[in-house]
Amino acid sequence: MVKPQVLLPPLRRDATAWLYAAAGAVLITIYLVTSSTARYMLPVLIAASVVFAIAWGVVRNRPPSFLPWLLFAAAMAPFAVADAIWGLYQVRDAEVPFPGVADLLYLGSYLLFAAGLVTLARQHTGRLHWAGWLDAGIVTLGFGILAWAFIIAPYLRSELSAWPLVVSVAYPVADLVLLCVAARLMLTTGKRTPSILLCSGWLLVLLAADGLYYGTMATTGTAIAEDVSEVGWMVSSLLLGIAALHPSVGWPTRLSDGKERMPRKRLSILIALILVGPLIVLADIGGIRGQPVNITVIVGMLATLSLLLVLRIAFLAQYAQSRAIEARTQAHYLAASLREQEELQKQLSHQATHDPLTGLANRALLNQRLESALSRCTASFPAALLMLDLDGFKEVNDTLGHPSGDELLIDVARRLTARVREQDTVARIGGDEFALLAEGVDAGALGDYTLRILDSFMDSFLLDRGHSVRVTTSIGARSITRPTTPAEALRDADIALYRAKTAGKNQAVVFDAP
Repeated sequence: MVKPQVLLPPLRRDATAWLYAAAGAVLITIYLVTSSTARYMLPVLIAASVVFAIAWGVVRNRPPSFLPWLLFAAAMAPFAVADAIWGLYQVRDAEVPFPGVADLLYLGSYLLFAAGLVTLARQHTGRLHWAGWLDAGIVTLGFGILAWAFIIAPYLRSELSAWPLVVSVAYPVADLVLLCVAARLMLTTGKRTPSILLCSGWLLVLLAADGLYYGTMATTGTAIAEDVSEVGWMVSSLLLGIAALHPSVGWPTRLSDGKERMPRKRLSILIALILVGPLIVLADIGGIRGQPVNITVIVGMLATLSLLLVLRIAFLAQYAQSRAIEARTQAHYLAASLREQEELQKQLSHQATHDPLTGLANRALLNQRLESALSRCTASFPAALLMLDLDGFKEVNDTLGHPSGDELLIDVARRLTARVREQDTVARIGGDEFALLAEGVDAGALGDYTLRILDSFMDSFLLDRGHSVRVTTSIGARSITRPTTPAEALRDADIALYRAKTAGKNQAVVFDAP
């Protein structure tokens, strides 16, 4: 008997990232709960694991660009070595030399982190637009004022010799460089992937841990809550490893610099950062008002920060102006397109209701106007309908050709239009058949109206080829004094026309309604 196989679901691709996170959380917990000096080697394990996590994440998830992650891995390697040096001194309960090799390794790692962030920002935002860097510069200067007041200025007032002072100041400066590049990435707009969010968390936790450690070191001479800072550094390293292992590191994304707009939250943050300097001076933190050098530096940073904000607003105004010009151009093209469409509609409507050869109304338009006129016919306001058929038109076509026949029809249409009133309708309803609709013409005036039409054919028609032809017309007329249908009116006028044709050429017959 064959045992049934149990098929387990495949491991989710992001399970590796969360398993790694769980393992890191265990190590951090051990660091917090144990008092053994061996715990100082746990940060080394986490930092070293990040190098392997990044390498595995790059191979497994295939990010669009390997370079930023390779730079992060290259940065974590000396970071792990520096942690190992610092941890060994802690295990031996010996004083860590300052400045020493570990400090150089830490500062070198920060430079590699900054290079990796620049390439990562470029990967997700395309070209390095000035708008994004202006925002990053404003954020950096705002926090730079805080760094100066709480870290750099106290170091400068200390009794440190030149080399230790340079290294001590280099740490907050390196943090500001990281902050500037990180702000360039974090202040972009668009949908961020989990990997980008994890990278943002890594940087925020790293900078917070650095700020706590170096801030208390500068102001008090010793690091307060050193374990808190150490946990922060471990958590930040862990977040970077999770970001590399998460499948979203391989998702193609495109973020925007936000140069086209500045959200209210961002504007509020930037304005708040400008107010940091004046508040520090007003609060006289560290007796700063009595120190001309510090006042000068802070005022200079505030002036630079204000200039960057003005430039940022100028970018927004320039973009808004270009969009307004683009909108006006589009509106112009749209208006032109609408005019062309309206003109085309008019042409199509005209073609649908007019004869293409003569430009007169066609049968469809005649029926519309006839229906409208007949609906309001009364004895006091009658209408007259005339049907015309050219006499001898076939002979013109047969002897001179159809082009001459068309020319004759155009000339006939011109004469008819000239002889009728402006409000009357002249229509071509067949080959050589025409119709006239005249409102307000009663039976007494119909005879004169018909004779005027016949008279328009008295003169010969001179064609372009030098041919002179004389064509007459037969007319069937119908006087309408009561509402009727267009079909009945046309039928009666056509009967009268038939009688006129049988009576001979150049005749007009009025239909005698019963």
